[in-house]
Amino acid sequence: MKMGYKSLLLGIASLGLLLVGGTTTSAQAASKTAKLPSSLKGTWYGYAGKFDDKGNYYAVVKLSITNKKITAREYTSKKKTLKPMKWLGTAAIPATFTKKSKGVYRVHSRIMEDESTSMGTISRKAVKVKVLKNQKRLALKLRVDGDNVYAFRTPLRSHTWGDGGFDI
Repeated sequence: MKMGYKSLLLGIASLGLLLVGGTTTSAQAASKTAKLPSSLKGTWYGYAGKFDDKGNYYAVVKLSITNKKITAREYTSKKKTLKPMKWLGTAAIPATFTKKSKGVYRVHSRIMEDESTSMGTISRKAVKVKVLKNQKRLALKLRVDGDNVYAFRTPLRSHTWGDGGFDI
């Protein structure tokens, strides 16, 4: 995928808007909010893909999830190891969570005006990682608009978000 820094920033900004997605927590949903288990909270890394801008670059999104917000920080790296990473920007999304089923939580934005539905779900899932010789790793599974993307506890070049419907 070929794109420059401006295109990458536009893509990351659109991801933030997609995550904000168009919902807010109604008074009824707010009363049913759930605290996330520690297995879902914390820092997760999603691989946004590879792009060219006078050289090869790799894009990574660092998600920090708490009971009150999701923070997405965008980074690039020139190396396949994804280290060192250069920071590009940050988007913070105030959020609440409701329990959908065992281990699955709906994410609701606290800043949008439309109160119709959740903006997606989060859960954990074991997935095979090609860069680790098909070993299974636990991943954060984000489901937004019918598409699944995965994030890991460490930056890995696996499960590109561009393949999951998020064209970054």
